[in-house]
Amino acid sequence: MNAASEMDCPLLIELGCEELPAGQIDSQLKLLGEGLHARLQEAGLVEAGTAPILLGTPRRLAVRFDAVRARQADQVLERKGPAESVAFEADGKPTRAAEGFARSVNVAVENLERIENEQGRWLFARIHKKGESLTELLPDMLDSTVRAMAGARSMRWSDRSERFLRPVRWLMILHGDRVVPVSAFGLDAGRETRGHRIHGPGARVVDHVDQYSAVLRAGFVEPDAGERRDRIRTGAERLARGAGLEPVIEERLLDEVAGLTEWPMAVLGGFDERFLEVPAEALISSMQQHQKCFPLRHPDGRLAPHFIAVANIESTDVAAMTAGFERVIRPRLADARFFFEQDRRIPLADRLDRLASIKFQEKLGSVAAKTKRLQELAASMANLFGAELETVKRAARLSKCDLVTEMVGEFPELQGIMGRYYALADGEPETVATAVESHYLPRHAGDTLPQDAAGRALALADRLDTLVGVFAAGQKPKGGKDPFALRRAALGVVRILEAAAIEVPVRDLLGRAGRALAADLGDMLTIDEALIAEVDDFVAERLRSHAADAGIEANTVHAVAASGERTVVDFMACARAVQAFAADPHADSLIAANKRIANLLRQAGDPISGTVTGEALVEPAEKELAEAVTETARNLDEILARNDYTAALENLAQLRDPVDRFFEAVMVMAEDDDLRQNRLALLAGLRQQFLRVADVARLGR
Repeated sequence: MNAASEMDCPLLIELGCEELPAGQIDSQLKLLGEGLHARLQEAGLVEAGTAPILLGTPRRLAVRFDAVRARQADQVLERKGPAESVAFEADGKPTRAAEGFARSVNVAVENLERIENEQGRWLFARIHKKGESLTELLPDMLDSTVRAMAGARSMRWSDRSERFLRPVRWLMILHGDRVVPVSAFGLDAGRETRGHRIHGPGARVVDHVDQYSAVLRAGFVEPDAGERRDRIRTGAERLARGAGLEPVIEERLLDEVAGLTEWPMAVLGGFDERFLEVPAEALISSMQQHQKCFPLRHPDGRLAPHFIAVANIESTDVAAMTAGFERVIRPRLADARFFFEQDRRIPLADRLDRLASIKFQEKLGSVAAKTKRLQELAASMANLFGAELETVKRAARLSKCDLVTEMVGEFPELQGIMGRYYALADGEPETVATAVESHYLPRHAGDTLPQDAAGRALALADRLDTLVGVFAAGQKPKGGKDPFALRRAALGVVRILEAAAIEVPVRDLLGRAGRALAADLGDMLTIDEALIAEVDDFVAERLRSHAADAGIEANTVHAVAASGERTVVDFMACARAVQAFAADPHADSLIAANKRIANLLRQAGDPISGTVTGEALVEPAEKELAEAVTETARNLDEILARNDYTAALENLAQLRDPVDRFFEAVMVMAEDDDLRQNRLALLAGLRQQFLRVADVARLGR
């Protein structure tokens, strides 16, 4: 063993595999890195707080740790045994307890030490444990990490018992410049990696961990996925700019293409302009999903008859390679054109009956049944959004019809989008076509909301029907499982109501959905007040999460939630006002006083009425506070009538000085029962005024 191996050195572990699924490279790397790091840290071979460097390509998973000790530090373990009085008999002969302890620490009884404390004298042993080496520890660490990575899609190969995502063909483990002798997957670790299949085939020797990336790049492999993403993006932007165009680069697709290539090279291709007669979204989906290509747009946003493809080879004949991509993409675009032409032969409205063949949920019937409910429910909410009733009804009727088109069957992500195109082609009003598309918004967290009134009404109805229906069917989310995306639906409800400033309680809206479901499926489902309350609580959780995402602190969210049921708009307005109130240092004493009041009322036990007897007010400070509470309550009625929570809190803040003087001068828990009850009633009345806005006792830092 050379001197370098006795020091902290970088450790590199590379598992060379057959082609890995692009979408799983990052997750597998994370599992490998986190698993090894946890075990190395537990063994004391790496410092806490360090993080592994993850490097991966379609043919390898590699993890690098910058500083790993070659050996654990030696340890002195201290073990306390039985009490001396128990360890020896009267004649000094060791008992079984003493002998058992001696065996457990591998020390003769006569060589055991004694330790003394206030409880007496005890047998004691110091065990010197020599630290194990990385060579001794790493095989089990790697084995347990790999076993933990095995999932449903893992495979076995040859006669091996190990399971992995794909067969492992080579294994490289280096600690500095030294190979760590580990055997796994029927392979012995070495210092050889593999270059690009075409540009750098065969084994390539790595003399030191620090040379790893350079050796691979010399073999036409970029091991860093981030670098490959940058290379693809830069190449696409350069080629697009040269053509006077702009690339459409989705991060998800960029990640996938980076996971498909080791040495990515972007090329510019083109297709027949006649394909542009097909809706741009369909062409884009075809290029992105089937060919993993990046579409190009003109500066004015129009789709251009060009695309960026990414090859995994640095070709000497770029024209021939480009022609190959163009040859492959043409049939896919032709398919999209065929679907579009076929779909337009049948009007959307004539497809409604076909929705009966699509099951929405076992107990909730077909999509046709859901569409019927949506027509009623959305129409009942049209006036809330100022939407034209007939527009909402017609949009609801057509809203799901594109699900049975060829195009959406091939590209499900185009649902709604193709519905708009087909509705317009059928001569439907633009307001109807727009609502057919926009009612799917927001499709994901952070997505845009419907901007049209009919679309908002229909989007809300769709989500309310799904939430109440799926809960009634017994399919509410459990843990990380949410097959009907109910959390996303609930968040959509919250965001739509806030954006449209709808001052209607969520429970009332859920009740409307429940009645529509009961009228349709009442014999099959139980939809009662308890169910509506459960769904309302579920939406309230998403509201609190939405408030947190908007920058509202957790204490503020809990304080506002504790003050009772509110509309979404009311909750958010109140939360913002309370957040500003809590951030004011002058509010600290009032927040502290509310906490003190809450504790006093809790200690008092029985509920306090809040009715104060004027004759029982004897101290000037309590009289002053009673008058201040009465005046504040009078002003609060007027302020809360217009939902001005900032003004309400400013009004309540005027109680700060009277409250401070009250606690300085008055003994609340007086011995006299009447005095004590009257003072508690005064504090209960004060607390009730704050609770009309928020439970400020939950605030503070």
